[in-house]
Amino acid sequence: MLIHKRIIQQTLLVLYFLLSYNGVQGRIKLSKQEDSELEEQLKLLNKLSVKIMKSQHGDTYNCVDFYKQPAFDNPLLKNHNFHPKACVYFSLHFTF
Repeated sequence: MLIHKRIIQQTLLVLYFLLSYNGVQGRIKLSKQEDSELEEQLKLLNKLSVKIMKSQHGDTYNCVDFYKQPAFDNPLLKNHNFHPKACVYFSLHFTF
């Protein structure tokens, strides 16, 4: 009896959330200047991948040049020397 009551309560809660959801109202219009500024920012963020690797499980990884990764665009990391270590794991588990 207690299990059935809990299932009914959970079902009613899910129905409440589904019926009360109005969706996303993304109808804000950008001016031409705002749109062009946004496009410029996206061009700076989007980096082209150098290599695409697939794992044995079907996962896909896009490789970006080490020094062009978005995380390294931070002003605190400018002119910083990185010393990455080679990893044998990638050469054993991925096909190029």
